[in-house]
Amino acid sequence: MGAPVSFSVITIGIDPFIHLGPVTLAWHGLTIAFGILIGALLAGRLARRWGLSSDPLYAIAGLVTAGALVGGRVFYLLEQDPGGLVDPRRLFSSYGFTFDGGVILAAVLITGYIWRKRLSIRYLDVIAIGLPLGIAIGRIGDVINSEHYGARSNFFLAVRNANPNAKTPDSRFAYQNGGLYEVLLATAIFAVVWPLRERFRRPMDAMWLVLGLFAAGRFGEFFLRSDSPQLALGLNNAQWVSLALLAVVIVGWLIGRRNVARVDRRSLSDSAGGSSAAAPSITQGP
Repeated sequence: MGAPVSFSVITIGIDPFIHLGPVTLAWHGLTIAFGILIGALLAGRLARRWGLSSDPLYAIAGLVTAGALVGGRVFYLLEQDPGGLVDPRRLFSSYGFTFDGGVILAAVLITGYIWRKRLSIRYLDVIAIGLPLGIAIGRIGDVINSEHYGARSNFFLAVRNANPNAKTPDSRFAYQNGGLYEVLLATAIFAVVWPLRERFRRPMDAMWLVLGLFAAGRFGEFFLRSDSPQLALGLNNAQWVSLALLAVVIVGWLIGRRNVARVDRRSLSDSAGGSSAAAPSITQGP
């Protein structure tokens, strides 16, 4: 039968699905939808404060949703079940989404939309600042269904999903819960970024910070999770993706700083030469 679960773990008995007569809803989908809504509301509030129109955020929220669902699912299947990409029954399952794939595709879609519409790149910062809270809320569904679990554990943050419909192997035991760690990580990032929102003067600084914190946090988190296959040097796929994302963040941030320094030097040179033309500025905001 095994040892009893320690009293210190978190026990959840909620069914991952809500049954309303003939209609069945998944907590996973509901919390993701609510998280996107809250993140979009925060982004809209910040956009208006920074003098940006909130209208483009409706389209951007749709792109975030599409990128998260499609990118997350495709990346998951590439990692876990490549054959599912050509099997509609497995391709459109309600389980199995990877955070990295969702972020990558959503970022590509949003950047393309901003470039095509010739919008201010400050929208990337607005979205990034609202993103952590949206992810924290969205991941609550993962805690309930325990889709992203790790080893069996009596750690005080381990979760026992007592409902038999949960994804853990045995409802009698508690496991490291990747969904809970994502909620805690995203909440911590939001607690860091939101109070600093008025201090992000250089475009994309907020975006690089948020992505960097997620990459570093998820790299450490996956030492406790077992839902990503091992790749090389004792690290799994998710950790290598996190390291690659962290490298992109560092390079992007350094390039941004160099461009700002170049503009500042040009501005000083124009001022010294008595130029009457307005010096170019890439800083927008409050």
